[in-house]
Amino acid sequence: MDLGITGLHELTSANEQCIVSGKQLKNKYTDFKKHIIALNRLAAIARILPSHITAAFQKWALVTTEKMASPLDHDRKFPHYWSEHPRDKVFGANTNAFSSRFSGFSICHPIYHENTTLLATRHATYSAAVSTEETAKFMLLPSWNKKMTTNPYASLCRKYPHMCKFLGTIPSDQFQYAKVPFWNNIQVPLSKHSWELKIIAIWNTKGRVCLNAHNKDWLKEFANEVPEAKWEIKTRTYITIPTEQP
Repeated sequence: MDLGITGLHELTSANEQCIVSGKQLKNKYTDFKKHIIALNRLAAIARILPSHITAAFQKWALVTTEKMASPLDHDRKFPHYWSEHPRDKVFGANTNAFSSRFSGFSICHPIYHENTTLLATRHATYSAAVSTEETAKFMLLPSWNKKMTTNPYASLCRKYPHMCKFLGTIPSDQFQYAKVPFWNNIQVPLSKHSWELKIIAIWNTKGRVCLNAHNKDWLKEFANEVPEAKWEIKTRTYITIPTEQP
């Protein structure tokens, strides 16, 4: 069959359009797969603290900032929060929590990735060691091993007991995360957690003195509002302030 020059050109153009459309469809499918993978990863690591815990930190531990959060999960009780993504500036976030020293009173509930929890603990410890301001960081970190022998952040904390204090543990069967507002996939529900949550204070002397001055029973009051935790120390504030080591 002789298509002629015009017919051949039209057929070639149509074929090229089909190829382009096929590539676009493949790209869209690839993007969709990446989106699903990202959502599944987010579902695996995105856990939001219940509001009564963040409220207790604000009320009794002078917490005003939240480190390593996102526009989707940060607690709006706190006027300041830090995100790892520069694009979140449009939502009022500060970016890159590791770009400056931690100071003041804040909570840090990072994603549940071993390297991330270690980096956050290391940065908080360094900040407490060099800061000349009142500093207290309350870390909320997962523990997959009850003896904590395989948690790198725990080993780091044990090296600096004058700055790092394990306050308490919330057992997995006593802890209920807040509902994730951006996850409503009925077919792929969030998995049930099986880990404990450690509450760790990383602070300097000035931070502890400030907490004592605010309320000498701040830890007791805090514990009363977080009854699901098992406290590893007596629920009273440190009356005797240990001397900082160099």
